[in-house]
Amino acid sequence: MEPCCLTSRDMHYIHLGDGDILGSLQPKSIFYHNIGSDHDVIDYQVPILDGSAKEWVEAIEQAGLEDAVDEKGNSCEKMAPYVKVPVYSKRDDSFIVAFPSEELHITYGINFPEVPSIGCQWFFSNNFNRSFYSTDIASARTFCVYEEVEKMREMGLIKGGSLENAIVCSASKGWLDAPLRFCNEPCRHKVLDLIGDLSVFAKSGNQGLPIAHIIAYKV
Repeated sequence: MEPCCLTSRDMHYIHLGDGDILGSLQPKSIFYHNIGSDHDVIDYQVPILDGSAKEWVEAIEQAGLEDAVDEKGNSCEKMAPYVKVPVYSKRDDSFIVAFPSEELHITYGINFPEVPSIGCQWFFSNNFNRSFYSTDIASARTFCVYEEVEKMREMGLIKGGSLENAIVCSASKGWLDAPLRFCNEPCRHKVLDLIGDLSVFAKSGNQGLPIAHIIAYKV
């Protein structure tokens, strides 16, 4: 039995110039293969900005959306995969599982026992729509553990990282750039990462993010 089936959904086109911003596009029903580029070759990295997708979402909303049409003016549709049977993957104590559902829901948990200020966090999306994504997911910033960052800096890595593009937590001192935007902001950013990861599977008119109840746990 195949784990997924496909159904049609509205498709939108948008022209934003350069940049692979999948995590911001998929929740807004934008098929990323149809994004135009101002250059034939993109040879630079997408800016991290403040470590979230907030500014990308604002740029998309400012540019606006239009229903995609073909050369005859007919409305285009893309296919959304629906999970038909439970599927899962596991590595050590981390896992991801997708259950059949008529609507998209994401439940995500993280556990950082060595960093008490992060600790164990959970997030559940009750009503996953464009508005919910914009207000509750997109503005969650990437995070890191201060002690791990210092080791990487000593190795000459992440020289461009700062408190301006990430939230940093010390195992002994707690958050170095409080206040957080959400009490579980690190967990919400993992949801943002997951959406971007699954969006990579978009292909040939089909969206990558499946319609399912997705449950993930990362340690």
